[in-house]
Amino acid sequence: MSWLSLLAFFLEEALVNLRRHKLVTIATVTTIAVTIGVWMLFYLEARAWEKLLIWEGQKLEQLYVFLKPEANEKDAKKLIEQVQKLPQIVHVKFVHKDEGLKKLQQMFGNSVPLKDLVGHNPLPHVLEVRCRSPQEASKCSAKIKQMPMVDEVTFPAVAVRRYVQLVDSIRWRNHVLSILLAIIAFILIFNALRISVYGRRNEIKIMQFVGATVWTVRGPLLMEGLLYGVLGALGTLVLAKLLLALSELLSQEPAYWSGLLGGWIKWQVLLRDVQIDVVFASQVLLLSVGLSFLSAFIATIRLIKAE
Repeated sequence: MSWLSLLAFFLEEALVNLRRHKLVTIATVTTIAVTIGVWMLFYLEARAWEKLLIWEGQKLEQLYVFLKPEANEKDAKKLIEQVQKLPQIVHVKFVHKDEGLKKLQQMFGNSVPLKDLVGHNPLPHVLEVRCRSPQEASKCSAKIKQMPMVDEVTFPAVAVRRYVQLVDSIRWRNHVLSILLAIIAFILIFNALRISVYGRRNEIKIMQFVGATVWTVRGPLLMEGLLYGVLGALGTLVLAKLLLALSELLSQEPAYWSGLLGGWIKWQVLLRDVQIDVVFASQVLLLSVGLSFLSAFIATIRLIKAE
């Protein structure tokens, strides 16, 4: 028997099993489609959060380096050269103490008795330092504090720690939920294949009796798992198309929908980056077929033993 005829036999047997157990097939394909769809939503949500946190995190990348009171502009220039040598630094700006005094006056107006400060400015020179990321702000702060003529370095340490924790928690939550969904999909595929094995138990015994190899017996089940993945991918694409259409419908936000969805997170925002093109379809197909085929491979080894 040639490879083509063997594959044709596998495909025919798999299609028969899918039609024979329609309810199980629908439940399994739906679960795979939902699993891949939720994975995509998790990915889009993580991207949306990362964009937001990157935008907000830029405010946490700033360090304020206060020079000692006796430091002059020449000392500040030397310090700038030292700070710029750090690989984590993106930009350094020198703020003269007179400029700082003007900003203070603009901020507080007449509530600060600036007339008393004429001829004597108690503010130090300041360097505004921007790091590459909030995670590196604390490292840069520790290094800059050790440099000469530096009196104090301030940055929102609590906010930076909270920023890092929030990013990590979002990633971990998505990983855990994705694993749970994959386990659920695996259980359904395993049970679907077990039902197929039970329905074909007489055929399997006959094939084994006449000397068929174990992989010839397992072939139809592997093909069945592969078809689950293909159908699941098609279901995911249909689901994504429906969500995009619904998102466009709700984007106008009429009064009824605004009242109904007022307390919800605007999930439509997550779908703005979705384009159902060849790349998106291939990614969905790869994930779906990979999940279903791996589940089928493990199930067939467990259910059909070599004799």
